[in-house]
Amino acid sequence: MFWAALVIAVLVGSTSGASDVVRVELNPAVVRSIGGVTDFDREQFVTIHESPDARDMTEQEHAVLRQLDVRFGRNGGMLSWQATRVPADPQDGDMPDVARLPKAVFRGKGKPADRGLASAAEHRGTVLCTHPELMHARPENDHAAWGPRSYRGVAEFTAQFLKAYYTDADRPRYLEVFNEPFVKARKMGVTVDALSEQHNHVARRVRELCPGVKVGGYSAAYVELELDNFRHFNSWQRRFMDIAGEEMDFFSYHIYDGVNVMGEPRVRTGSNSEAIMDLIDTYSHIKFGVAKPILITEYGGIPKGGMAPMPYDRGRVSDMLYSLVGQLMTFLDHPDRLEKVIPYILGRGEWTYGADGETKPGDANTFLLWRRDADGVYVPTDLMLFYRFLEGVQGQWRASRSSDPDVRVQLLADGDRLLALLMNLDSEEKPVAISGLERVATGAVRGRFLYTDGDAPRFGERQLDEVPTRLTLRPGAAAMLMIQVEEPIDTDATIREHRVYATECLQPISSGSPVRFAFKDVPSGEGTAVLRLSAGRPPELAKTPTRVLINGVRAQVPENWAGGDQSGRKNFFGMIEIPVPFSAEEPVRDVTIIYPDDGGSVASAVLQVNLTAAR
Repeated sequence: MFWAALVIAVLVGSTSGASDVVRVELNPAVVRSIGGVTDFDREQFVTIHESPDARDMTEQEHAVLRQLDVRFGRNGGMLSWQATRVPADPQDGDMPDVARLPKAVFRGKGKPADRGLASAAEHRGTVLCTHPELMHARPENDHAAWGPRSYRGVAEFTAQFLKAYYTDADRPRYLEVFNEPFVKARKMGVTVDALSEQHNHVARRVRELCPGVKVGGYSAAYVELELDNFRHFNSWQRRFMDIAGEEMDFFSYHIYDGVNVMGEPRVRTGSNSEAIMDLIDTYSHIKFGVAKPILITEYGGIPKGGMAPMPYDRGRVSDMLYSLVGQLMTFLDHPDRLEKVIPYILGRGEWTYGADGETKPGDANTFLLWRRDADGVYVPTDLMLFYRFLEGVQGQWRASRSSDPDVRVQLLADGDRLLALLMNLDSEEKPVAISGLERVATGAVRGRFLYTDGDAPRFGERQLDEVPTRLTLRPGAAAMLMIQVEEPIDTDATIREHRVYATECLQPISSGSPVRFAFKDVPSGEGTAVLRLSAGRPPELAKTPTRVLINGVRAQVPENWAGGDQSGRKNFFGMIEIPVPFSAEEPVRDVTIIYPDDGGSVASAVLQVNLTAAR
């Protein structure tokens, strides 16, 4: 009965009018090169916010993660714990005793500490970070015998620890200097400038001793960049980039639907997450001449009730799965920009029990993959469906297109099979017409579906009679078509996606007055282009401009964008894609934008140029 209902809801053609149908075009013969990236990387996208050093996970639980091919993501406690094991230098009490550091952190004679159940490669792919309350250098800090009380001391410990505790084979590839430091600055009695400056000292010393480790930050907890007409961006993100950005290998932040730290509930999935990335990228390009890579080291949804332990609720997890899959489906468009993304999903998370006081039997942190029930038995949660939906996803990016930004689509070719992933970010169902596979000789077809719009998530997989050409996606529904082909599909062209950033950002909006952006070195050739326009404005103002001129030619401005209208927030901040009249003879030089009312700012203007080349 479940599958009968599923087929009716997902695969039967909609009765909506033709104008309402979302057109999804698949082109498996065209390779998609996204900033030079052509292959899906599970190390980059299929991760868990868990450390390979975690001692509370069983061998069987490790086996589940390996079976689902989930990669470890982040280790937040190792550095601060190990700092307490290192004595102070007898000659300088504010420095760690480097000579004794290897003996302090090793557990055997001449052998690195026990790696637990994880392999060297699993350690290698993780992000190492630490807590600012414990590891920020300040005179009164007594976390360890040596502080940290000076930038030099904490930089020396961090670099020496990375060199001594790990080998070249298992040393983590990434170091975030802190976890969410700026939201804790006032309580700690320190400044944003001081926290930023520590990043410089740590990065320089780590680069000297462990040049293979990439250092970044600031691991922003609260990316409400548009708050107070972008005062938040200027005083935190921009300030950090001005002080420490030159030394950073990457910038990192956290992004959640729901309430994160403070403020009103918000949905970032869709246009808002795109706008955040584009503004940081644009300012990076303006200041450093390059849009430095980004790590999103936490993402997902914070449900009603927040992050405290509570009784298990499948409906709450269903909402979280919408955010997890929805955000990932947009991240997948940026494998060149987002070097690693990590959902905030924990393993057993035994440290969460009692973290905020006594936990009632059966209550548990909402973000656990295995929770402790009222009988003390660890059982899997519905968050496992996130990884079950992504099981087996791999291959080379191939061209695809959706006529509606709310219906996300990705196409991968993996040997003798095609994987088409779709998701509806909208709160209304979407009838979808699929084309592009008419001339492909196909064999067996399987469908995989995940619903997130009810009082419990629903997941399923089954054999289909044929490749569907029409389906209806319920609100928040994700679907995957796994299509066997008689032989690997030959490719005849490559679409090369390029990003070009304007020479300015954060332009104020006045009614009827032109806002201008200039572009340099825009590539030309056969293809298409879109203008990614991001603006932050009070919600009662126009969310889209009345006029956009590209090289003096008027462009058509759509009224739709990915995700919702962000109602309930103090400001709208989102990215809309405007098709560009593309000409090989005249690449884009300038863009003029006009809004009908006063207020807010155009945050960024980014050109995405997609050039087609025959193979």
